[in-house]
Amino acid sequence: MMEEKVFPLPAVAGELNNMVEARLHTDGGPAMDENRELQLELTGSYANPYYLLLDSETEEVLGLQAGATSPETFLEFLKGN
Repeated sequence: MMEEKVFPLPAVAGELNNMVEARLHTDGGPAMDENRELQLELTGSYANPYYLLLDSETEEVLGLQAGATSPETFLEFLKGN
């Protein structure tokens, strides 16, 4: 839902263009167990979807957003509000 309906919106896409996307696949694949543990370490949860803003230099977690949300709320999250 988010990838189809929220990410493509111009305001959201504009914010995402300033970021590097990384995904952890926790529902299968050869690194599933390691990815699940990393997700738990970073977010404190196994819930999906889970969005995380991470400073690329310090690796500090700047923001967490659990689950699908409205475009307005997701945009606020991306902007750090």
